[in-house]
Amino acid sequence: MTFERSASAALVVALLCCSSPAQPQERQAAPPARASAPATERAAPTEAPAPPALRVRPVPELSPFTPRVVENLRGIRGRSDRRQDDVFMKVGDSSTVSRGFLRCFADPEEVQLGAHASLAATIEHFRNRHAGGRDSFRRQSRAAHEGWSARHVLSGNPPPVLAEVRAIRPRFAFVMNGGNDVEGRDDYVYATRMMRIAEMLGDNGVIPILNSIPPRDDDDDADRWVARYNQVSWAIAEAMALPYLDYHQVMEGLPRRGLAGDGVHPNIFIEGSRGLACRFDAQGLQHGHNARNLLALRGLDALRRTVLDGEAALDPAPPAAEGRGTAQAPWELRRLPFAELRDTRSEGSSAIDAYPGCEAPQDESGRELVYRFRLEAPLDVRILAVGRGDTDVDVHLLRERASGDACVERADREIERRLEPGTWVITVDTFSEGGAARAGEVLVLVAPAPAR
Repeated sequence: MTFERSASAALVVALLCCSSPAQPQERQAAPPARASAPATERAAPTEAPAPPALRVRPVPELSPFTPRVVENLRGIRGRSDRRQDDVFMKVGDSSTVSRGFLRCFADPEEVQLGAHASLAATIEHFRNRHAGGRDSFRRQSRAAHEGWSARHVLSGNPPPVLAEVRAIRPRFAFVMNGGNDVEGRDDYVYATRMMRIAEMLGDNGVIPILNSIPPRDDDDDADRWVARYNQVSWAIAEAMALPYLDYHQVMEGLPRRGLAGDGVHPNIFIEGSRGLACRFDAQGLQHGHNARNLLALRGLDALRRTVLDGEAALDPAPPAAEGRGTAQAPWELRRLPFAELRDTRSEGSSAIDAYPGCEAPQDESGRELVYRFRLEAPLDVRILAVGRGDTDVDVHLLRERASGDACVERADREIERRLEPGTWVITVDTFSEGGAARAGEVLVLVAPAPAR
């Protein structure tokens, strides 16, 4: 199954960081230029006018419901008429299993909407006993368990994520894995697993609602990795045109970052001896689970209105990307963070076979995806490319022009580097082995590098 793609379908998750050292001895040397390649692709790049300056934009707490996103979500819904439009499931770890997450919506006496009374209709829509004899709010999901990572959600026959789909036939799924995954310090593997979870759900007519993970006050190193993992989960949602709830951003603005005494799990507003996780006044919303519950409800409300009730897209479409992703006409990046899914079997160009500027002997004769941007001030940038399946691509950073001799750094997966003002070019190029290009889908992310 292939989700609707943005204009840059090879997810060059340009997350410039943690780049793997190049290993020339494991790569095949580039062959001579191929005379058989189309002349339009082989021509030397001509100098183009400098692009507009790149801007960094904050990710919103609730991702925009643009026409592209709404169309994609309606398409997922159309894949199965066996799902229940008034049921959702949960995928995650202890923060999702917690009684503080969503359960309070099942009891009208525990809900204090305050200024958010317009969301009452969405609570009523899901307040039923259609989730295996219980309501979705209180349902104990087979796909959520303490200590679980994305690997656990995908392990088994059937994997827990599909077992829960079959058990309650939901239309929507809250997905928040990563809190335990960060212990592995490998957000590339995390990306492949999270894309697989989203794909499994979507193939079955279930709309994934991806979430960022909370901060970690118990471990500074883990907290730094949280930022990296959250860039990846955002990139997946952006590239696959899915809803994204930036819970981490919300928690960062709360007292003690919205965390309980263990520095890991969200806290709850308590009055007397009673926890009130659905109290949404000024006091209640100073607590982690309260803030998460409101954000989740806002997401469900937007989904109900646009996907189920047929309302128009809630947000305008962003400006279309310019360019064709080729060496002659790169895609012009105007804002960061940026993410998309691309396919090097059919997109981009085949103009660059080697990168002598980086003294790289690797055979990059497969198709490359080309991006260009201009900086007015120094910026720490992260570029990440996550190949799907057998796809094998490498990331290259070039100065000024799309030419192999302009290469200043390359990596197998990821580059993280401070860039000075000027024009920069990124290529996500397909590695070839034995004359066969390892082409395919790739997630590309380009973003401001998280603080180390």
